[in-house]
Amino acid sequence: MKVKERNISTNNFILPVLFIVFAIIFEIANFLYLGFKDSNGNQMILPSYFLFDFAIILMIAGFIYVLHNKILMRIFFYFFISIQFILNIVNATMYSVLGDVLSFDLIFLGAEATAALTIDLIDWFGILLNLTIFAVMIVTTIILFKYNKSVIKIKYFSTPIIVLAVFIMCQSLGLGLYEVQQENLTGTAAGETEIESSDQYLWENFQFKLDAFKKFGYYGFYTKSILNLIFFGSATEEEIEFYENYIDSGYQEENPDAPLYGDNLIVILCESLDWFAIDPYNTPTLYSLATGNDSISFTGFYGRNRTNNSEGIVINGSMPRTISLTQAYDNGYNFDYALPKIFKETSEEGQTTTMNFVHANTASYYSRDYSHTNAFGFDQVYGLEDYTGEQVKDAWGHWISDYDFTSNLMDKIIPDTDRFLTFIATMSTHGPYTYRNPYYEEYYQVYEQNYEKFAKWLEENTTYTIPSNETDYEHFYYYKSAFIDLDRTVANLISELETRGLSDSTSIVLFSDHNAYYHDLSLKVKGIEKVNYQDTEAYNIPFIIYSPALTKESGGEVIDTFCNTYDILPTICDIYGLSYNTNLLFGYSVFSSEIENSFFASHLNGMFTENIYSLNITDIDIVGDNVTEEEIEKFKELANNYYKKQEYLEVIYTNGINGNISLSASYI
Repeated sequence: MKVKERNISTNNFILPVLFIVFAIIFEIANFLYLGFKDSNGNQMILPSYFLFDFAIILMIAGFIYVLHNKILMRIFFYFFISIQFILNIVNATMYSVLGDVLSFDLIFLGAEATAALTIDLIDWFGILLNLTIFAVMIVTTIILFKYNKSVIKIKYFSTPIIVLAVFIMCQSLGLGLYEVQQENLTGTAAGETEIESSDQYLWENFQFKLDAFKKFGYYGFYTKSILNLIFFGSATEEEIEFYENYIDSGYQEENPDAPLYGDNLIVILCESLDWFAIDPYNTPTLYSLATGNDSISFTGFYGRNRTNNSEGIVINGSMPRTISLTQAYDNGYNFDYALPKIFKETSEEGQTTTMNFVHANTASYYSRDYSHTNAFGFDQVYGLEDYTGEQVKDAWGHWISDYDFTSNLMDKIIPDTDRFLTFIATMSTHGPYTYRNPYYEEYYQVYEQNYEKFAKWLEENTTYTIPSNETDYEHFYYYKSAFIDLDRTVANLISELETRGLSDSTSIVLFSDHNAYYHDLSLKVKGIEKVNYQDTEAYNIPFIIYSPALTKESGGEVIDTFCNTYDILPTICDIYGLSYNTNLLFGYSVFSSEIENSFFASHLNGMFTENIYSLNITDIDIVGDNVTEEEIEKFKELANNYYKKQEYLEVIYTNGINGNISLSASYI
């Protein structure tokens, strides 16, 4: 009797193995290229918890094998490897520009999150590295399927049984390795909290994103991110009650005795404003404000976030890490303590109050037309659609001037109502600084005429250096010229307030969202090597309050106390007497004694005070001189408090939990 035999191509076994090999090669190559180091400063070749990576790679390989069709197998082989290839390229560019890696909060933002990464910022060496590996992989698979004709003869067993058995083996082994690795995550070290030292806590919360990527690897990081999004559990009734009480316990009533109670407010987010953008010749209005004339200038202000995060922090006092603000609103969170809502609460009965958001880009950018009106309480978002001037934005970087835009919409910025709050997000200074904008020709001429005086002043009065490299200087030239537009915009607003008799009842809060990160311009002008990411001077940016009413007795002042983006809303609440919630604010008023607890944690990467920097609380970089052990311990305490608050915030936003103390029935 003839024994039944079946021939199975060895390619069916080799292709899943090739997937495992090239997935690991990609991981090693990119870890080496990005220069990832562990806590001891040693070069990392693979993630600390490689079994997470290997387990998922093995399960994907099993999935590829079970398809058992050479066309389908190749499709899914290339599909998974191509995603890894693309994300490696994106991460290489993001890490070189921002010190960050791609996460799902950026994916949710869509085009808005990637539009700023223009072609001149792309990490071409990172692309070349990954493209080379990808090309080798393609050639290998082509050769395999073209020339390898060997087969394995299998007796007795049917092909489906063999395929299923191999698949089950891969999935079982993968899940087993995954569980083993999860059980062997490092716990809390002696004398430290779980937030700062527990990899088990990091695995569940991803509170330090880059640290999580380095420890869990590409497949571990993104797989767990997806699982966290899908299986983020709904809060129980007991948990909801706990968080409701938590929110209610932070409620603080409005203060009618505050110096600016009942006044108007204009907030200006100044895109990419750095201190070297301000000088007495090119930007005389900003210089006057920065030196404390009719203003309070905070030279110890720091920030490091993407624009949407900086904006969200100033409007809400905090920012979720894992979901978008629109998702939080859709989940049922009512944003009762957003700036427009608490501002309106201090209006007198019968007063007409207008709260507008103005931005020289489309109203839908970052979904502002949805979140700002529905969630935050702005009456209207005005964007390019509402601009009736002659200038045209026809490409990214080809900005219309903020001076022309704000002049065109001045009646929206300063409305004819009893009281108003206007939030302006500028655009003309955004960058990239590689394009000679025809709308800025007048500004280029001003800069050129002032160059010698400005260069001498900069050398004699600051530590900044004008770039000598021709390309870098061109970036600097375009950057400085763009800020002449911002200077004219602010001067025009102040003049308009005076003309309308509102200067004594209207204050302007100006703040920068982040430094001039395009082309590493901020680092080059400040003389900071890119590898020295822990040098907090890189993140020292302007924050100014122009307020004749607030400075009528002092005549203005300059304050060098450390503060950051989280402190802006508490400061506004303090001087305007707005009701606020200490449990939903992550900062403190700069005019309170609590400002000594100011602490900044970036949604990009890292946390710091003026003299201490850390990526994960445990590993401390000393920036300043004479930092004591007591200061380091206080830093760790502030960091733990921040991340515990952040953990609570994630639950509140994700589950749409609100307090029982409602500020206004009109917003329910």
